[in-house]
Amino acid sequence: MSEKDQSAWAISELKKLQTTDNQAVIAGIIKVIDDQQAEIDSLRGSMEGQLWSPNSWKKDQDEQHRQN
Repeated sequence: MSEKDQSAWAISELKKLQTTDNQAVIAGIIKVIDDQQAEIDSLRGSMEGQLWSPNSWKKDQDEQHRQN
């Protein structure tokens, strides 16, 4: 199960537990889960961009050719 699937499942289950007495607490927990998932997605995109960027690849290729 992916992180997004896990987050969606957790949010779905929390909503099932929500009552008028715990509504604020559940809403806060759901917001934290959403925020964490957004941060994970952002970091993953940033890391993939650094690892697979055309500029980075070109720079690595140029350095390898200079060494040979």
